[in-house]
Amino acid sequence: MVNKPGVSVIICCYNSSLLLEQTLLHIITQKTDEDVNYEVIIVDNASTDGTQQKAKEIWYKNNQGNINLNVIFEPTPGLANARQRGINEAKYEYLVFCDDDNRLDEYYLSNVVKLFNTHANAAVLGGNGTADFAKGFVQPTWFKAFYQSYATGALAANEGVVSSVYGAGMAVRKSVLKQLAGMCPMLLADRKQKQLTSGGDTEICLRARLAGYQILYSPELTFKHFLVPQRLTWPYLKKLHIGLAKSYMVINLYELALNNLPAKLPPFYWLKKTIYYWGIFFKYWPKHFAAYKKKEGAIEEIRHLMWKHIALVYMASNFKTIAIYRQIIELKNNLK
Repeated sequence: MVNKPGVSVIICCYNSSLLLEQTLLHIITQKTDEDVNYEVIIVDNASTDGTQQKAKEIWYKNNQGNINLNVIFEPTPGLANARQRGINEAKYEYLVFCDDDNRLDEYYLSNVVKLFNTHANAAVLGGNGTADFAKGFVQPTWFKAFYQSYATGALAANEGVVSSVYGAGMAVRKSVLKQLAGMCPMLLADRKQKQLTSGGDTEICLRARLAGYQILYSPELTFKHFLVPQRLTWPYLKKLHIGLAKSYMVINLYELALNNLPAKLPPFYWLKKTIYYWGIFFKYWPKHFAAYKKKEGAIEEIRHLMWKHIALVYMASNFKTIAIYRQIIELKNNLK
């Protein structure tokens, strides 16, 4: 069955009542094409703060009538579950994953339609986020070194094919996404309430590339990413990077499959990677320890943390690494 022409904006929410107003107002005021259908799907992922009611109040007070709203409840915690529920409910072919703290440019949705219509082999689109801070908040001195960790900043100088895009504001063809996820469940988990696991958006991009599709970055897709002060602390950033490190092994295996090397993993590949990351961890430990003990915000501390947790993941996975890689290779062959 061919999906109806149009755009489904999916907003996955967990206790988002204080963030949603500006997010929804920026969607309500979109400059949309008259011959394209639009809808917004709010997925309330087990919130306890009245997110559903707040969303409806904002929408029905301000909606201009050209975009429909569908508010649904997903009781199973976790971004991956909420996102899948939104995909299942979506009526249209073009999906836009808008975070509850994203403020989309007024031409965002019309640009998504234009880009998909003119780039037939692009399965995923992504854009450029600008950090938006609370009034009076002074950004941390370390933010300029880690801005991309917050889905902000350009991914390329010009429009073009990239390896992956930010999950914030990411647009995907629904038919392709169903193809990519239908053969086997996604291997990476996304955030689950306060757990900062990640990688689901990157895996979508990796699977699309396995199937021969393109990932397109366009500076025409712009949005503001409102960053609450609680997320701009050094402990939060460290937890965020630990979550990224825990997804690295699977991402590495996808990249091996994409580069056609090797056809299968040697038995002790996991041990080789474990030793390698423990090796650089201990090699640079004295230098890095001295650097981040002097001041908060040292990039050395983040590198130190990531090497450690990548090593721990390889060590914990051990021989399961071979089975995961085999699964990715089978997926690649089936997607061709």
